[in-house]
Parts: sequence; structure tokens; C-alpha cells
Amino acid sequence: MRESAFLTGEDLKARLGWSTSKVSRIENARIGISTEDLDILLDLYRATAADRQRLMTLLEQSSAHPWWRTSSTPPNDFHQYLDFEAVADLIEDWEIRVVPGLFQTESYARSLLNAWKKVEPALTPRELDERVALRMRRQVRLNTSDHPLRLDSIVDESVLLRRIGDATVMHAQLARLLEISELPNVTLRVLPLDADREIMDGSFMLIKLSPGEEVEQRLLYVDNVGSGTISTDDTYIYQFQRTFENLAEHALTPERTRDLIVRHDQQRWIPAMAQENNHSK
Repeated sequence: MRESAFLTGEDLKARLGWSTSKVSRIENARIGISTEDLDILLDLYRATAADRQRLMTLLEQSSAHPWWRTSSTPPNDFHQYLDFEAVADLIEDWEIRVVPGLFQTESYARSLLNAWKKVEPALTPRELDERVALRMRRQVRLNTSDHPLRLDSIVDESVLLRRIGDATVMHAQLARLLEISELPNVTLRVLPLDADREIMDGSFMLIKLSPGEEVEQRLLYVDNVGSGTISTDDTYIYQFQRTFENLAEHALTPERTRDLIVRHDQQRWIPAMAQENNHSK
């Protein structure tokens, strides 16, 4: 929107007295913005009434449901994604590395976070427990009777084969995927390893808010290792929507996805679990 108004970060610095760093952090969702500051920017950008309504509503909604911000873990970029997840109607999710957080078992999540301690050695046991608890609590929206979250998730087949924790953890996780795939508000599909792969983008989520509003509200969250980026740019959202549609074209149906999950569990994780049990005797 700033670029459409032919303004640079230096222009905002001159007109508003803001640092270019503040402008960059706001635009990349690394810090929040007050209602007053947003109103000033929208005036400066000569925003349309529709854009003003959309962005003011997003700001109001992003301040709701602050329970995940009460932990002792310092706020980070992902907390801003959670602001929007809490009020989302639909999330379209592509995951290439691990099981989506909303589908993870506690043992799978804990194994992931234990491995992350090698990257973040200062992570304390308390913070690790809080992050696991946060991930589990997020999943409540999938089962609530009051406006359950709709989730359309495409997962790379490699996720089913990649060992996180031990074989018992993986067996339980695949069982959880089978269970959650039966929910009426969840669509789970796997992209096979031998499927056409014109697109190799990393993991991302397309978030749709507030169905029935005059202005459709959509956001994009691109997941990077240890961080992520939120965007409301229509061009980026369109590009990633097309990417998701392309992935969906090559993904298995939900029924064939469940068959594949069962096959990998029976052929890989159940035998591996028996071997681990024998070795522990």
C-alpha cells in the first residue's frame, strides 16, 4: 500500500518522524501498530474505505484472545500469527518438513522442541513445557462446537517417513493423523513423493478471517526455520493461493491419504517400534 502511494520508508521518516526501522518492522509484522498510528498511515496512503475497514478490523481482531501471550517465553513473530489463527475461519496449509502444529501429538511436539534445543540451548525446561502446552491448546479450536476452525492441509509424504523422536512417537502421530482426518472441518491430503513437483516452496499458511464480511480478509504466513513472516499483500497472497491450488491438484484424495498413512505405519513404524522394544529388553 505504501508503494502504491509512491512513498518510501525515507518519505515516512520525513513526514511522520518515524525511523525507517519502525516502518520496516510494522510492514513485516515484527511489531504491532496502534490504532492511532494505523489511522495516520491510512490517511497518508489515501486508503480506500474498503481497505481502511479491512485493516482496522484486522487490527482489532489481532488483539483478541491473548492467552498465548501470558507465558514467560518472550513474544516472537509466531505470536502474531497466533493472533490471527484464533479468529480464522479457514486455514489452507502446506507443510513440507513436519506434521502441522495443529495435528501434532504431545510426544511429537516435545521431540521436535527437544531437538530445537541444539539450536536454542538457552531454552529452559519450563519454556519447553510452555511451548508444548501452547501447541496442544491451539488444537482445541478443531474440536469446539462454537465456530470450529476449518483446516485444509496438504502434507508432503516425506513428513510421514521422517523420524521425529522414536518409532513409538511416530506410530502415535500417524494414528493421530488418521483420527483428525475424520473431523468434518478438516481436510487432510498427502502429496506423494512421486507426484509432479513444479513448485517446491517451503511451508506456508493462507488464513481467511470472518466469513460473510463485505471485505474478504486474507493473510499469508510463510514459515521459516525458527521464524515466520505475515503478509497482507494481495499480490503475494494470490501467488501463494495459486501455489496451494497447484499442490492440491497433485495431492492424494483424503481417502487415499488415509490408506497411505496406514501403509507407512504398518510397513515402517510398527516394525521399527517392535525392534526398539526388543532392543530395550
